[in-house]
Amino acid sequence: MPLIDESDLHAYADGQLDPSRRAEVEAYLAAHPEAAGWVGDWRRQADELHAAFDGVLNEAVPLRALPPRLQGRAAAPAARAAGWRMALAASLASLVAGGAAGWLARGQAGDLAVLTPPAERFARDALASHVVYAPEVRHPVEVAASDEAHLVAWLSKRLGAPLRVPDLRAEGFHLIGGRLGVAEGGPSAMLMYEADNGSRISLQLRHMAPGTADAAFRLERLPGTGDSHGTAAFYWVDRDLGFALAGPLERGALLALAQAVYRQYQDD
Repeated sequence: MPLIDESDLHAYADGQLDPSRRAEVEAYLAAHPEAAGWVGDWRRQADELHAAFDGVLNEAVPLRALPPRLQGRAAAPAARAAGWRMALAASLASLVAGGAAGWLARGQAGDLAVLTPPAERFARDALASHVVYAPEVRHPVEVAASDEAHLVAWLSKRLGAPLRVPDLRAEGFHLIGGRLGVAEGGPSAMLMYEADNGSRISLQLRHMAPGTADAAFRLERLPGTGDSHGTAAFYWVDRDLGFALAGPLERGALLALAQAVYRQYQDD
């Protein structure tokens, strides 16, 4: 049987193989039910992403709803709207590809599964949430910062752990609010911050499985999405809590913010 590797399986899942190669992959999948299950999972994941986000990708950007400081940067509305949709599409596509790549190890047989660590999967979920919600003009959050007490009580209850809202004003970002999210089938908390220039970052937290080992800062990155840095997230695990700080910042600036969050949680 011809050698079938990870790239062939991804191309098959995406419908990108020529007929002869597709027949070879189908024969391989018939002999390797586990690999066939992975391909089915990737297709379902792609279908779910399309169902969830195609409406967003086709949505017109309501420029008249933008604050004056953002309208000044919208000199070419059609181009900016198209660029945002392309950026979101690229980001979501890269998450699917990146998540799927972590499930397979390259090898001669091409049939060894490697599970992506839970903290890394959480970081990818956090990046997906950030690229969806950060561009929102009217509804980036569910509860505004003006109702912080309710925000903290609500998210702490859903998270199953006390939530602390880090103060990042010294680093140039103020809280605008938060929302409930989902990671690994359970609840996560998202806190959204904004700088004076309109740049947004999000801090997302989830309760990890009991006994999850602490993990130092690690970087998960999306490809460039229309800016010079792309969107990235520093993530770590501390005392059964997973943290992911995401935003379109250069590595050093994002790390400094992550360290500020870490220090404030160590003060508990």
